[in-house]
Amino acid sequence: MRILLFSMLLFLMACQPNVQKEIENKSEKVQTAFELNIPQEDLLNYKDLAVYPILANEEHIESHKELAAYKNLKEAIDIKGFRITESKKYGRDGNRGLVNTLTVQNKSQDTVYLMTGDVVQGGKQDRILAQDLVLPPRQLTDIEVFCVEQNRWQYQEDNIPVDDQKAQQNKKVFAFTGYYNVASNALRKTIKEEKGQQEVWAKVSELTSLNNAESSTSAYAALESSEDFTKQRNEYLDFFKGRMTGRDQVVGMIVTSGSKILGTDIFNHPTLFKKQYEVLMHGYVIDAISEKQSGSVSKENMEKHFEKIQALYIERSTGEADKSAYVYNGKVIHFVD
Repeated sequence: MRILLFSMLLFLMACQPNVQKEIENKSEKVQTAFELNIPQEDLLNYKDLAVYPILANEEHIESHKELAAYKNLKEAIDIKGFRITESKKYGRDGNRGLVNTLTVQNKSQDTVYLMTGDVVQGGKQDRILAQDLVLPPRQLTDIEVFCVEQNRWQYQEDNIPVDDQKAQQNKKVFAFTGYYNVASNALRKTIKEEKGQQEVWAKVSELTSLNNAESSTSAYAALESSEDFTKQRNEYLDFFKGRMTGRDQVVGMIVTSGSKILGTDIFNHPTLFKKQYEVLMHGYVIDAISEKQSGSVSKENMEKHFEKIQALYIERSTGEADKSAYVYNGKVIHFVD
């Protein structure tokens, strides 16, 4: 017995340097793979909102090439064979459904990527996804969500023509047919840090109140009802639209509003990032309009922040801490801070 324990101890001691070496190798790769592009012009700055692209080298991009084929939720919501529906309980309460779980079905030939913060409209009430998920073809699974429409629990489309078979089927299974981009980063952080429905409702209420967009169902998507908000938002979005065209090495971004760093998103392949860029900017613009920050982040502070991001990426992608890196098949699909 002693000989066996001693042998196991020697084995563990021999493995430890290999584990440490692997972490060091990953650290070196990350430090050389990513580069922060701090703009010297106003191409990526509008009013108080600024986008700092994160670039990756060719080797890093090539090692994540499969991500280029992923469809995001904005694309998938209209793909034949892909559907998100209310999840049902079994037994006596089977028709009541589950508030914090939805069912995702992918009968298509595409691999679909869904991220924390995606907002879907329809079902019995609008929801926000509370986890990242890659769903391969011909797969069905449940996904964690939170409600972002407090005062509704029924299917909205009652007067559906009998001959509209698709709409009738959607109603039968309480399908979600609308997509409302990625939510405010402040709301995404509430999901990540608080992980509670009451806190999510409170943040939704705060954001809609700040933008004069209250509704009878207390829906996050009621932001669309505020003319002042939508006018400001569209001005921001019009400016930032297409700004990543031709930037073939950009895999992520750091976004600031005035002197505040709002957040960081990295997707590890330019194609996937460009898809997410369009839907992510909706959320970041909501933060900028709601918070009205002034000032700016100095180049020195941004460089320090990027060094911190590199360190966190290394830590989270090597398994040292399971915080905000979504890993699928051994590769980081999405890093968020």
